[in-house]
Amino acid sequence: MGDVREFQAGWSVARLAEEFGIDRRTATKRIRDAGIAPSGKRNGHDTYRLADVALAMSGFAGAAGGEGGVVDPRDLPPMERRAFFQSENERLKVETTVGQLVPALEVEADYAELVKTLVQFFDTLPDVLERKAGLRPDQVDKVQEQCDRLRQKMYEKITDGDVRDSA
Repeated sequence: MGDVREFQAGWSVARLAEEFGIDRRTATKRIRDAGIAPSGKRNGHDTYRLADVALAMSGFAGAAGGEGGVVDPRDLPPMERRAFFQSENERLKVETTVGQLVPALEVEADYAELVKTLVQFFDTLPDVLERKAGLRPDQVDKVQEQCDRLRQKMYEKITDGDVRDSA
């Protein structure tokens, strides 16, 4: 192991490959593919800052997005893409198990129950007000118009112009 001054000047490709447990040729290819410029030279060989090459050495150089290092699986090599999706499936299973993630069908069923209750309320409100509050027929008509108007607004907000068939 060299002293600290050796690494202040930068890391050689051989040393980077050793640290990341990859072949020197793979390290060179990843650096070249990521378009990383050398930070200096030592004994005639290019050296690189660790902060500049760490992402490329880990194999995610092309996959990191500009915002927060988000991985785009389409940019990963096939084996890493497979590992990514396997880990995502496991994460979803865990989140479902602990209750942080609810299947869409359950959410839709809960919303359907809520909407069903509201629709029933709006359908019966005018009749209830006519019988129990003694509203005149013209007043009942006004209540019915308001209920219908509110139901239509709710429908438009919920569907947002996009009605889809549920599974």
